[in-house]
Amino acid sequence: MAELGHSWIDTEEALRTFLDGVTKKIDAGEVDACYIDTEADSLHHYQEKLCLIQLGVGGQFALIDPIAIKEMRPLIDALDRLEIWMHGADYDLTMFRRTYGWVPRTVRDTQIAARLAGHRHFGLAALVEQHFGVTMSKASQKADWSRRPLPEKMLTYAVDDVRWLPPLIENLKEELEDKGRWAWFEQSCVGLRADVLARPERVRDEAWRISGSGSLRPRGMALLRAIWHWRDGMAAERDVPPFRILNNQQMLVMVEEFERSDRVTISDRWRGSWRETFLDTIDAVRASDEATWPQRPRKQGRRTTEDDRNRIEKLCKSRDLIAEKLGIDTALLGSRAVMEGLVLDRKGSDMDHLMPWQREALGDALNLERKMENGCDGAKAG
Repeated sequence: MAELGHSWIDTEEALRTFLDGVTKKIDAGEVDACYIDTEADSLHHYQEKLCLIQLGVGGQFALIDPIAIKEMRPLIDALDRLEIWMHGADYDLTMFRRTYGWVPRTVRDTQIAARLAGHRHFGLAALVEQHFGVTMSKASQKADWSRRPLPEKMLTYAVDDVRWLPPLIENLKEELEDKGRWAWFEQSCVGLRADVLARPERVRDEAWRISGSGSLRPRGMALLRAIWHWRDGMAAERDVPPFRILNNQQMLVMVEEFERSDRVTISDRWRGSWRETFLDTIDAVRASDEATWPQRPRKQGRRTTEDDRNRIEKLCKSRDLIAEKLGIDTALLGSRAVMEGLVLDRKGSDMDHLMPWQREALGDALNLERKMENGCDGAKAG
């Protein structure tokens, strides 16, 4: 593939000039799609922010600096006239929504396309190597994208994330059409966009309820909440991501030890205010009133029965067999949580949990589940 140049855009004037050219091509019917990626600084700073927008459109590549350019409405208006292709779009869409309150109208995700085509290695680098025999550099993957100026190797890395999308799309489109799965792909992309729009912003007061905390007792949850806020304060003070202070697993280990023995082991290397404030945090929880301790969230819905669990297992096994025949990952047909919803949500319907193509693919398995449900209901009524 011939090496193509790129434009660095870090002023509103330069952005308007670039978009004038793009708009003329859109008006002339010469362009109907573009290719986008983003970079952020979540590995390096406390307050994650969008640091770079990589855009390929009409044979041109632009690196747009959202740190320098505050007014992005002209770009958003132009993009809403185009079909937008990304790879692994969930994070990019989340960043656009968080930063600009915007999600593109039409989104296409090459990662979804690759998975539906049956690719087991669906990272962009793996796909580019498989399809084109080119090894993409990963050297800048974890770099600090908020730095300025960005070195040339990082600019090259950034452009490559959109440079290879057009030819990759052609290959994946052919694979999907050969398998009769293009409609599956379109439905899945609509579902991705809907999921991002429906996803609630995490309530900060509940953000401490990390994965793995569900089995903790109230006193342990009180300590986890306190440590989470201590970690957050330390991270903000030092402008580093919270995981660089303590990662979630380390916090859970501390809390589990506290529940067992009323003590917490900390590193001998902790000194000064770091050590003192952490120990004060533990002492404050020890002295706290039980009435202030958080409680486990109550599970919604009815209690599952042995029959429910058996039906869920049968449905999951049927899903796995169907996925194997199709040559795709089982999760594409619906996660275990989705299978549970199909069994337990008596008031809902398949359409509440599945896309049309998933219902079609799972056809016989869903019919069997409904027969089992009706049989169970009939037995209970009798």
